[in-house]
Amino acid sequence: MINKLKYLVGKDLGLDVYGELYFYFALSLVPVSLPLAVLLASLMTFGNLGQHSEITAIKASGISMLRVLRPVAVVTILVVIAGLIYNDTVVPWSNLKGYRLLYDVRQKKPALELTEGAFYEGLEGYSIKVQKKLADDRSLEDVIIYKHKGNKGNKEVVLAKSGTMESVMNDTYLLMRLFNGKAYSEQKNNNQGDDLQFVVNQFDTAQFFFSLESFGMKETKEDLFKGHNLMKPRMQLQHEQDSVAGAMQEYNTMLVRNFESQFYYNNALNTGKYKPLEEVGLEPITLKGRYFDPEKLSTKVRILSSAYNSAMSFSNIVNSNVSRMNNQMRQQARYQVDINKRFTSSIAILVMFLIGAPLGAIIKKGGLGVPVIVSILFFVIYYVTTITGEKMAKELLIDPMIGSWVSNFFLAIIGIFFLYQAKNDVRLFDADYYSVLFKRFFSKEDKK
Repeated sequence: MINKLKYLVGKDLGLDVYGELYFYFALSLVPVSLPLAVLLASLMTFGNLGQHSEITAIKASGISMLRVLRPVAVVTILVVIAGLIYNDTVVPWSNLKGYRLLYDVRQKKPALELTEGAFYEGLEGYSIKVQKKLADDRSLEDVIIYKHKGNKGNKEVVLAKSGTMESVMNDTYLLMRLFNGKAYSEQKNNNQGDDLQFVVNQFDTAQFFFSLESFGMKETKEDLFKGHNLMKPRMQLQHEQDSVAGAMQEYNTMLVRNFESQFYYNNALNTGKYKPLEEVGLEPITLKGRYFDPEKLSTKVRILSSAYNSAMSFSNIVNSNVSRMNNQMRQQARYQVDINKRFTSSIAILVMFLIGAPLGAIIKKGGLGVPVIVSILFFVIYYVTTITGEKMAKELLIDPMIGSWVSNFFLAIIGIFFLYQAKNDVRLFDADYYSVLFKRFFSKEDKK
């Protein structure tokens, strides 16, 4: 992230551009942050209830833990449904807008900034050096301008004692007025063939216009970014996945036909065009024999040569299509992962609630202390397992369905375990609970 900050710094971007950029990416981060928010909220809520013995009072009145969780679980399910819709509508739109704007920002040149005593190369075809800039940031002293357009070298140089600069024509041009200077140039002497003549022009005042068009931020067409899976809704991804699967099936069928065409000798035998070796009286060639029938030997050589060429052609077809098949399979896996991701990030909300609510009732600690630490711990586990599973699925190391759902499945098991412990009012994080277990264990050993 730090490496990407260089694309945003020093480009004279307004607060509106920064605000728009952060707004789009904030929308795209909601599916990641929402499970963490639900986990933290459920931990704090039920932790506060447990800390003030309210859960104990509820259970004492005959209400089970599952019934306490039921209304909150219904609200969580509604949030899951809203998350499914959000992931399929808002997220692709925000990704498209955000990445298009980020690309435009990256392509924008840094703001024109002349540094004292250094050459500035930002204006195409010119090198400008200013020895001193005055406090008004417009007045200049000891200006040098090298013109090197057309790859002809520095054949034109302008020196001036002082000058001013300002943007004109709606900031599309930079107007630089120079005073008390000289312009040096080399020009061809038409009368002397290819000989060059040195020309010096002295001036009291001179004006130079430099185009600032490249410093403006151009809007790239959004159609150029719509090909990425992040910018596509689920139905479009499903349609493209089916198209890829169909293309793979057609390609495999064509590949099988190409393979079959390499066994033309076997086909010829089946059609009766060539007879088996036994029928034509050919025997295997051995080194023990002293006499070889030239005609028989020639026939064997032709058959062996034909078989060798067929095998080499078959091997070339296989080798040339292995990488293509792998690429198609990886593309298919990426589609499956991206489609499943629209569901897994929403189901993770329910999984995090399944962990946070019973765990809060067990820990019995509210506030922002223990709940924050526990939330970060489980969120790191969720994030690492999710990223690892998706990468392994995209590299065809595991099935895409397993890679996409492994984190939710793993954390759901933990959540069910905590729910069972909370239902039975087991004090997992109470030191007295473990001290009693140790005492019971050692008392049994003593009796033995």
